[in-house]
Amino acid sequence: MANNNAHLDTDKLIRFLLLNLLVAASGPWFLRVFGNFWDHAVFYVIGALVLALFDRSYGRVHLWGAYFIAFLVFQIILSSINIAWLVIQPRLKLDPGIVAVPLTVSTGLEITMLASAITLTPGTLSVDLGTNDKGQQVLFVHNLTVGDPEAFRNSIHEGFERLILRTTRGV
Repeated sequence: MANNNAHLDTDKLIRFLLLNLLVAASGPWFLRVFGNFWDHAVFYVIGALVLALFDRSYGRVHLWGAYFIAFLVFQIILSSINIAWLVIQPRLKLDPGIVAVPLTVSTGLEITMLASAITLTPGTLSVDLGTNDKGQQVLFVHNLTVGDPEAFRNSIHEGFERLILRTTRGV
């Protein structure tokens, strides 16, 4: 068994994920059924549970990934309600702007997950990726209601970035 505190390296994660997808794709075939989405989903979960017995960090990646997806769906719903409320107001109370968000995430996968999550959330859009004068990567995000830019940055750091790091690195 792997060390509980160690996180999966990328190569091992990809090998486990491919094996898990193979189990999900072939599981219903072994039962001699064509398999619908739910059959494959059940075999994916079974494969993930079995692989998590060999390496617990693989199971943790799935648990934190599921939590991240649930958090993202909640944020999409909450932002949709906020945008709808803005639209039905007699006077639009928009405060649009582009905020530079210094990144804690660093890999291509993590940055892509963050930019995609931000863009999926109504009222926000990832515009560009650049570097600041300190050489740190910065994501430029357009928001319809910026308000306090520092509070906006903190909401991204404490929300999406924290969960992405938890999912990908176990941090």
